[in-house]
Amino acid sequence: MTLQSYGVMQPPGADKDPDWLVRALEDLERVGFTMLTDQIEGDLLAALRAALDRVLAAQTQRFGGVAALEGIGEAGQARALCNEDPLFWELATLPRVDAVIERLLGPAAIVMQQNGVVMPTGAQGHQQQRWHRDLPYQSWVSSAPIAIGALCALDAFSAQSGGTTFLPASHRFGAFPSEEFIRRWEHGIEAPAGSIILFDAMTFHRGGINRGDAPRRAINTLFGVPLLAQQVTLTAPADASELIRRRCGVAYRPAGSADEYRAGRLARTRKASDDS
Repeated sequence: MTLQSYGVMQPPGADKDPDWLVRALEDLERVGFTMLTDQIEGDLLAALRAALDRVLAAQTQRFGGVAALEGIGEAGQARALCNEDPLFWELATLPRVDAVIERLLGPAAIVMQQNGVVMPTGAQGHQQQRWHRDLPYQSWVSSAPIAIGALCALDAFSAQSGGTTFLPASHRFGAFPSEEFIRRWEHGIEAPAGSIILFDAMTFHRGGINRGDAPRRAINTLFGVPLLAQQVTLTAPADASELIRRRCGVAYRPAGSADEYRAGRLARTRKASDDS
């Protein structure tokens, strides 16, 4: 049955978008998150799991072991993954993720951070189990998104494995709500392995408690407009595509001097002239 209405305005061109994109954009606008299933193929999924395990082990060893990371609330987290292995750029350039990022943040969007989270078994504590925004310590909201997270479920998200829980529409309100409100409205995500959960970075969320017998792994790639600072400076591989070079944000890093700033402007002006 067709939904009946009158006096309702639709955005220009909305009728030309594919159904999945219409649904994703509306979900993100109104509730703050959406899910895209079947985004990662089996072989890539296995390779990403192995790569995350390897990077987490290497970063933990470099910092002095698990106890040292626990002391600063960093255990079970691997940071700046795409600097450690170019394979992780696959997650930042998935066609459907990129379509949403381009639509909401524009072509200048950069990867602000790319972190792996390994939720331990046996209901153990983890930093990500605390409510937070991915732009933390902010008590304001904007009329349009300024950062979007793309959370890849490397292992299935379920009530048993402790999938991420979101607070719907909380990207629309500056203040954190009451406990009673949270209990009534929090929404736990159930997602098959290989799914991508896209969310407005101002939506309050937390990792669930893993009561299963195997760790639950996920990778969050956070995209933002270039007025926001990256968590770690990202480096593009030597053979990187134009898209990956843009997402690294090289063009938006502060210049070391006025002369360097002007040299960059001159190079961009010349390129624009050559392209016209």
